[in-house]
Amino acid sequence: MLFGPALAEIGAAVYAAYIIDSKERVMNWEADSIRNIATGMLAELDRELGTTRRFLERTPGDKLGWRPHEKSKTAGQLAFHIATLLKGVLTLALSDESELPNFREEHQPADVQEILSAFNESEQFVLKNLAQIDDARMHQTLKITRDGSVLMELPRVAFLRMVLLNHLYHHRGQYGVYLRLMGAKVPSSYGPSGDESPLG
Repeated sequence: MLFGPALAEIGAAVYAAYIIDSKERVMNWEADSIRNIATGMLAELDRELGTTRRFLERTPGDKLGWRPHEKSKTAGQLAFHIATLLKGVLTLALSDESELPNFREEHQPADVQEILSAFNESEQFVLKNLAQIDDARMHQTLKITRDGSVLMELPRVAFLRMVLLNHLYHHRGQYGVYLRLMGAKVPSSYGPSGDESPLG
């Protein structure tokens, strides 16, 4: 059975309670989404930001320079990318046409606190500014360029879903592998990790 180990770990009764809670969260998210696109995204982020923070907090301070492969980002670079991603992407989305930054210049943070401070700033920026985008503007076309050439031209809502939200979850999952390989405990997210359950 696909979820057998997880069910055995948390117990059938507890798992049932978890499913009920998850359904209520999904219903609330759907209700928010019907009222307003930005409100729905903020409701989703309300759950996801706490999970992301836990991943960043688990970063071993003495392994910021560690990388799984020579072609990979260091742990510090990836964590800092996750920490600043929300503000960077939303900044692009606030204009009708934006120039894509140079992502080849990777910042190496000095310590874990720099990562968490950047995440705090990014979080506050999104909570303040995402709500200002009404549904009409969400459906308007956003253009992303580089050196005068158009790289993306799509509705703002699609850009935010793909490059703000999905992009964040992609890198957070990637960072979970980094944490495991560095010997850190991996937080639970949508279900139990090898170290903890979302139900405590």
